[in-house]
Amino acid sequence: MSSNNDLAARVVGFRPKEGQPFDPPAELGFHCPVCTYDLVHEGEYDERLQWSELNGFLWCSFCKKDYPAPLCMRDIERAIKIYLMCVKEVVERKSHMRRWWRLNLG
Repeated sequence: MSSNNDLAARVVGFRPKEGQPFDPPAELGFHCPVCTYDLVHEGEYDERLQWSELNGFLWCSFCKKDYPAPLCMRDIERAIKIYLMCVKEVVERKSHMRRWWRLNLG
């Protein structure tokens, strides 16, 4: 899987390799916003949706596209919370990087 969304990569950056979520997206209730499929088939979660290399995004292996995680959540209240947590993480990470650059390359 490789992201093809340059704008998203510039805005949110890449997810750190360490600290990847343990559970697959489907087990956490995420669903591709474009594909029409059952989340569970014969007792197994559909695995087409994976964690993207982009912060706050999910990758659909069928669509070959990254989607913002909140778009992949059918529960709108949970989607709003996920959106805000993604924004918070990106802001904190970028702030940390700016501090590091000032201290080390200043």
